[in-house]
Amino acid sequence: MLDTPAAEKSSSYSLAATEGGGVFLSWVESAEGVGHSLRFAELREDEWGDATTVATGEGWFVNWIDHPAVVPLPGGRLAAHRLVHDEDRQGDYGYGIRLAFSHDRGATWREVFRASGDGVDGYAGFVAYAPAADGLEMAYLSTVRDDDVEAAAGGHGEVEPRMALRSARFNAAGRLVGDRQVDADVCSCCTTAMAPSSDGLFLAFRDRREGEFRDISFARLRDERWSSPRLVHRDGWHIRGCPTNGPALASSESGPAVAWFTAAGGESKVLAAFWNSGKQRFDDPIRIDNGSPRGWAGIATLEDGSAAVSWVERSEAGHFELRVRRVSEAGSTGTALTVAPVPAGRSAVGVPKLVRSRDGLIFAWRDGGVHTAVVPTEALE
Repeated sequence: MLDTPAAEKSSSYSLAATEGGGVFLSWVESAEGVGHSLRFAELREDEWGDATTVATGEGWFVNWIDHPAVVPLPGGRLAAHRLVHDEDRQGDYGYGIRLAFSHDRGATWREVFRASGDGVDGYAGFVAYAPAADGLEMAYLSTVRDDDVEAAAGGHGEVEPRMALRSARFNAAGRLVGDRQVDADVCSCCTTAMAPSSDGLFLAFRDRREGEFRDISFARLRDERWSSPRLVHRDGWHIRGCPTNGPALASSESGPAVAWFTAAGGESKVLAAFWNSGKQRFDDPIRIDNGSPRGWAGIATLEDGSAAVSWVERSEAGHFELRVRRVSEAGSTGTALTVAPVPAGRSAVGVPKLVRSRDGLIFAWRDGGVHTAVVPTEALE
C-alpha cells in the first residue's frame, strides 16, 4: 500500500505515467467554502510527494465515472482538465471540459481550451490523452443535438443523448491546432482510452451501432488523419443504454493491447486482445476474469510483450476485489492476484486505475477516500 496525500473522502482520481516510468496521481477533494479542488502528487521512489493544487472553484461536476486528470508532457510540462457546470445551463448535467497547461511543473496554470455539449443537459467529458508530435492529442465525448435520432433509455436513467467522439490537438505551447470528429455516434458515458504505437496513435471506445449494439471499437491516427472506426471484436452486446464500463488501452514495442468488459449473451466477461501488426487488426480476445466480473478493466504492457490486466471481481464469498493477472500474446494467463478488497457500489469504488512505473504496477481506487498500491511485476506468474 502507498499512502496518498489525498484528503479524506477525496474522489475522481486518475493515474498517468511518463515515458520514463514516473507516475502522477490526481484527485478531486472538497475545498471548504469554495467548492472543490483538483490536486496531484508525483511518485518519488516508494512514496507520493506533496500535493499540488491545479485549480479550486465552485460549480464543478464531480461524479464516480467521469474523472479529471493531470498528465505529464515532455519538457516538464503538464496538462490538466476538470469538469465544470456551464453557467448558462440549468440541467442536471450541462457540464464541460476546462483544459489547462503548465510549463513549470504545476506552479502556474493557463486555461487553453473549453468544450461543452449541445442542449440544456448536454455535456463534454470522458477525456483520454496521448503525446503527439511536440504536443498533445486529447479525445473526448460531446453531446450532439439530433432531434431525428430515436434516443434509448440511457445509463443515467433518462433519455440518452447522442454523443460524438472528438479529438483535439494542442502544440507544445498549449495552443489548439485542430479539433475533429472521430465517430458521430458512440456510447454516452463510457470512458475512452488512447495510446501511441509504431502503428499509429490508437483510440479505443465503446461504440453505439445500429440496433443498440455496444461493442468496443478503435480508430488510428496516422499521417494526421483518423481512420474509420473498426471493431476490436464483435461481441454482440445488445443493450439499450450505456453500461458505463469503458475499455483500457496500453502499448509496447510490439503494439497496443486493449482490455474491456462485455455482457454479450447475458454472460459477463473481461477480455483482452493484442494488436497483430502483420494482419493490421486485433487478434481474438482472451478471457481474463474468474467468472463473476463487474468490469472496469485496466491494462499495462510489460517488457516481455505480455500485459497485466486488472478488473473488479465478485469473490465466492460475495465480496468485491480488485484483481490483476498477466496475459501473454499467445493467450496464456497467470494466476489472478487480489490487489485489495473494494466497495460493492460502483459510485463508492469509482473506476480503478492501473499504470506501469519504474518499479512495478501502480493501482488506484476509492474506498472512503483515494487509495493506491504497488505490485512488483515479478509477482505476476
